[in-house]
Amino acid sequence: MAVFAIADLHLGFGVSKPMSVFGTRWEGHEQLLAERWQEAVAPGDTVLIPGDISWAMTLEEALPDLSYLDRLPGRKILSRGNHDYWWTSLAKIERFCREMALESLTFMRNNSFAVGPDIQVCGTRGWLVPEDPEFQPEDEKIYLREAGRLQLSLEAAVKTDGSALRRIVCLHYPPFGRTGQPTLFTELLSRHEAGLCVYGHIHGAVREPAVPEIPGARAYRLVAADYLNFRPLRLDDLV
Repeated sequence: MAVFAIADLHLGFGVSKPMSVFGTRWEGHEQLLAERWQEAVAPGDTVLIPGDISWAMTLEEALPDLSYLDRLPGRKILSRGNHDYWWTSLAKIERFCREMALESLTFMRNNSFAVGPDIQVCGTRGWLVPEDPEFQPEDEKIYLREAGRLQLSLEAAVKTDGSALRRIVCLHYPPFGRTGQPTLFTELLSRHEAGLCVYGHIHGAVREPAVPEIPGARAYRLVAADYLNFRPLRLDDLV
C-alpha cells in the first residue's frame, strides 16, 4: 500500500470553468490527470488531495467532479482549498456521498485518518500567514481559526494512537511565509512531530520554492497538480 498526494485539481465538469484560460499546460488536464493517476495509483493505495478540488458552488454541482475522483483507483482523503465553495459541513458532505454511493472519498475537517499500520494523516485548509504582503487585518481571524483546526486534527491523531506514528499533514496554503518565518502552523507541526507537510495553492512555478530552515515538519512538498505535471507524488518514502 502506497500513499500519494496531489492538490489543485480544479475540476469543473458541472460548471463552465475551462482551466485552459490559465495556460496551455492545463489543456485537457482532466484526461491527463486520469491517465497518470491510473499509471501510478493501485486500488489499495491512498491519495491525499489538499484542496481546490472543484470549481462548483454547490454539492450538486460538484457531483460530476466527485464522481470522477471516485472512479479513479485508491482511497481519497480530501481537504478544503480556498476555491472549494461547494464544501459545506462535514455531516452534509458525508451524507451526500453516501446517497450518491461515492464510497472511496473521505473528508478531513478537525479529524485525522489512519493510513496503513503506521501513518496518520491530519490537516486543514490553512490561510495567508502574517508575514505575507497580502495579509490584511481581517485575515487574522481566519488565520487563527485555521491554526485551531489544525491543532484539533493533530490532537485527534494523538487520541487515536498516542504513539509517535509517522504523520503527514495536508494544508492547502503553504504553512510558512515568503521569507520563511515560523508561523502558528509550523509551530504546531513541530510540537506534534510531523514528518511531512504537503501543500498546494502555488501555481506556475518552474521549480518548488526553496524551503528555509524553519521549525516544523522535517520535510515539505509542493503538490499542486500543474507543478507535478498531473502525476500524484508518492509520499510514504518521504515521511
